[in-house]
Amino acid sequence: MSLPTVTGQLADKCVLIVGLGLIGGSVARGLRERKLCRRILACGRDTVPLEQAKADGVIDAWSTDLRQIAAEADLVLIAVPTLSMRPILEILREACSAQCVITDGASVKGSVLADVCAVYGSLPPRFVPGHPIAGSERSGYAASVPDLYCQRKVILTPDAGTDPEALALVSELWQCLGAELSLMSVADHDAVLAATSHLPHLLAFSLVNTLSAQTRVDDIFRYAAGGFAGFTRIAGSDPVMWRDIFLANGEATVAMLDAYTAELARMRDAVQRGDGQRLEQAFCHAQAARNRFIEQHFSRKPVRPVPVLTIDGPGGSGKGTISARVAAELGWHYLDSGALYRLLGMGAQKAGVATSDVEGLLALLPQLDIRFSSADGSVWLNGREVSDELRQEAAGALASEVAVIPQVREALLARQHDFRQAPGLVADGRDMGTVVFPDAPVKVYLTASPEERAKRRYKQLIAKGIDVNLSALFLDIKARDERDSNRAVSPLKPAEDAIVVDTTELSIDQVVAKVLELVRQACLMSGS
Repeated sequence: MSLPTVTGQLADKCVLIVGLGLIGGSVARGLRERKLCRRILACGRDTVPLEQAKADGVIDAWSTDLRQIAAEADLVLIAVPTLSMRPILEILREACSAQCVITDGASVKGSVLADVCAVYGSLPPRFVPGHPIAGSERSGYAASVPDLYCQRKVILTPDAGTDPEALALVSELWQCLGAELSLMSVADHDAVLAATSHLPHLLAFSLVNTLSAQTRVDDIFRYAAGGFAGFTRIAGSDPVMWRDIFLANGEATVAMLDAYTAELARMRDAVQRGDGQRLEQAFCHAQAARNRFIEQHFSRKPVRPVPVLTIDGPGGSGKGTISARVAAELGWHYLDSGALYRLLGMGAQKAGVATSDVEGLLALLPQLDIRFSSADGSVWLNGREVSDELRQEAAGALASEVAVIPQVREALLARQHDFRQAPGLVADGRDMGTVVFPDAPVKVYLTASPEERAKRRYKQLIAKGIDVNLSALFLDIKARDERDSNRAVSPLKPAEDAIVVDTTELSIDQVVAKVLELVRQACLMSGS
């Protein structure tokens, strides 16, 4: 069976997404951003992400009652944990029209096929099993992004009785979201994924558990290098989802685990016997195999790094406003780096973690879902808008308490790198071009006279009903400039290759136009 060509039939369809987490939420965002279908609906048990998606304009309507909303759908995507499929299928069998196409995103196809056959008696012609091989150690709607599937693989596992029109519609869905589509049998899919995805996750979870049980666990984690962080990154994934995956694909995973365990025993024996020749042979074989794999599958064309535009500068120079506007114009992600310490402090307070608890803060940080909206400059923490709360004095005090901890600063540096996602990032801060993204192809340093920056701050505060003295603001800005420019760690200064833009006499529109022109000249904009 070959892949069908895209026919454009998705455009007039109503798409229902059951389960608005990372997978379902990213599909909804991609459909909305690209205007690929007529209507987007969502269903789930938790009203918070559903309400948020509606407020974001990502979906048109939602319900927690699948029976109520399924009848409207032309295409249903089931994006729930693997072992939660059957009750959903039972409802869809009764509620959906005969012409409705159903697909799923589960990473184990054998259990899905078993559930479908148990509910329908056999695989219905208009059910197309699928698996998008894209994800993140973060989960939930708050972690969803519209380009999650761009240049990522999606596997469909239809059989000989699958309706060609249904297969064409599901194929079009994924291809229009930028995915690379392939067809595979259910058995081959589960065996391949057991080796390439399920086993690595099992090893990552097991390694972290092994090390965390050691008596010197603090030293082990404190001095762990980048290799440890990279290898164990996937151990931050959703535990419930992975529990279901291993229960559903246990046989194939155990087969791969047995093969790995046997190889591990051979390595243990070589280390114990001091057999350097055996170790070197094994390592050379692994190195050659990996290099061959990378060459075959990832080196067909040069990989262009995700572009970053850094906008640094002192407070009051307009970098926050300009950065958000530019990000919105480019359709890029936006990072307000100065807000991260405040968000961590606020998240710690909410979770009951003391700002002096280093281990607690480091454990909490990966769990925080942080989102900056370039559309309106809003800031979201764990699915809740905190824009106003973020700017309050209490948040600033919490930020000061966590910012003095070296381990926290290092962890937040890594978290800032996570915002570098396609199609690009606009990073606003004080050391974005000098420390965080020194390889950024375009670096801008905004400045303005202390007098002008004081006037801007004065107008902002007066507009909010806050009584303030202009002279005092001017003196405060001068003193802050002095401190920031002379601090030992990450002093405020332009990067050597930054373009300095004085905004004193410029309007916001003029500065935005100037920065966009710099990006165009660097040939970073879409289509350039």
